[in-house]
Amino acid sequence: MGTYKSAFFWLFTVSLFFGTLLPKSGTCGTPNTQKNSLLWKVSGKGIKTSYLYGTFHLVPKDQFVLPSKVKQKLVKSETAVFEVDLDSPKLSNLLSKHMRMSQPIETLMTKQDYNLLSQFVKDSLERSLQHFRYVKPGYLGQMLLYPKLLGYDPESYDLALLNLAKKWYKSIYVLETPEEQVALFDKTTLELQTSQLLNSVKQFDQQRKTMQKMLALYQQEDLDGLYALITSQDEAAETQALLLDERNKKWLTPLVDMMQKSPAFIAVGAAHLPGEGGLIQLLREQGYKVEPVMD
Repeated sequence: MGTYKSAFFWLFTVSLFFGTLLPKSGTCGTPNTQKNSLLWKVSGKGIKTSYLYGTFHLVPKDQFVLPSKVKQKLVKSETAVFEVDLDSPKLSNLLSKHMRMSQPIETLMTKQDYNLLSQFVKDSLERSLQHFRYVKPGYLGQMLLYPKLLGYDPESYDLALLNLAKKWYKSIYVLETPEEQVALFDKTTLELQTSQLLNSVKQFDQQRKTMQKMLALYQQEDLDGLYALITSQDEAAETQALLLDERNKKWLTPLVDMMQKSPAFIAVGAAHLPGEGGLIQLLREQGYKVEPVMD
């Protein structure tokens, strides 16, 4: 797995491996962003006019389209901001080391569940689970289930934007260090990772349909719909607090600091934008004007 693919478990981990993709009855309400848009203009007293863009970390190559308005706003900005340094060898090395565990995976589940997982890996993925017995369940889902679940050769909005930012000599800033990214996995137990990995196997077909629905909502630029889908999943509240709300709050101050210094183009996972704890609402609460860019 390449460095940038290894780094991209965050948005999908929200719905795939830290919780199942089976909807609850009812849907969580969210503050309505009023208009469908992935690109938002941020302006106000004390900051340089900047832009906030929601990405879908990996999409089918044949469906990858980077709108001209997004490129134009990146060109006009002086600083480009991303969640993580996708070119960091340190991140790749940390992930490789951190995914290992001292006990074999069969000690974390019943013999029946291990046989089920092993057979799924053999039949659906044409791999042998024997080669991955000492990989943590959360990472195992990322390595084995993730490509099959998506069902396509992916392209990355984040990587494409990073490459353009470097091509156009923008200052690059990242919101999290490799250590901070990897540390998120320490907040979930091996037992919980195991349970959710098994759920992913048992409910594979349903999860794949939900992933397709997520992508469709993204392509419609429907942030509210995407957020509602993600937060309607089982065990979503804990996941939302860990991977979305807490990180958004931590990012807010450095983002404002950067916008005070220079016009910034901020590219983060689309799920970080909507909702009561989303970046759009948090910036508005700070008194800044956040409005959709429609053309």
